[in-house]
Amino acid sequence: MHDVMKVALYIEKRSFDDFFIWLNRLSSGVLLESPVCYSHKRGDLRDPLQVYLTPNEYCLIQDSESNLRDIKETWGDLDIQYETRPLDDEKIQMNDILRNAQRYDMSVEVVNTAIELAMQIPGITPLESLIIAEKEWINVGKTHHA
Repeated sequence: MHDVMKVALYIEKRSFDDFFIWLNRLSSGVLLESPVCYSHKRGDLRDPLQVYLTPNEYCLIQDSESNLRDIKETWGDLDIQYETRPLDDEKIQMNDILRNAQRYDMSVEVVNTAIELAMQIPGITPLESLIIAEKEWINVGKTHHA
C-alpha cells in the first residue's frame, strides 16, 4: 500500500529544475527555504506542472517547513541556507528515523529492536542500531510486520 501512494503537487512549469534541486538538497540534509511556489491546487499557479512525490518526499518537505518555522520563531526572520555540522548529523539522522517510524506507527518496535541490537552487538552505535531496526521494520519488513 505504501509503495503505491503518491502525493500530487503543482509547481510553476519553469521552476521544475529549482524544485528538483531543492528536493535533492533536502534529501541530503541541507535545510533551506523553498525557492519555488507550490500548491495542492492547480488553479493557484499560472503555468502549473503536476509533480508526484512519494510519501517520504512529501514528508521531507513538510518536516523541513516545520523545522524552518521553529528556527524562525527562535532566531527571527532569516534567509536560511543552513547546512548541518558533521557532529549534528547523527542526531538529525536519528530524529529522521524516529519521525519515519512514527509515521508508520512503528516507533515502539523500531526503538525496542534498536535497544536489543545495542545489547547484543558490542560496539554498535545508537545510530547504527536505529538504521538496522528501521530497515527491519519499515523499509524491508513493512509487508511482514504491518
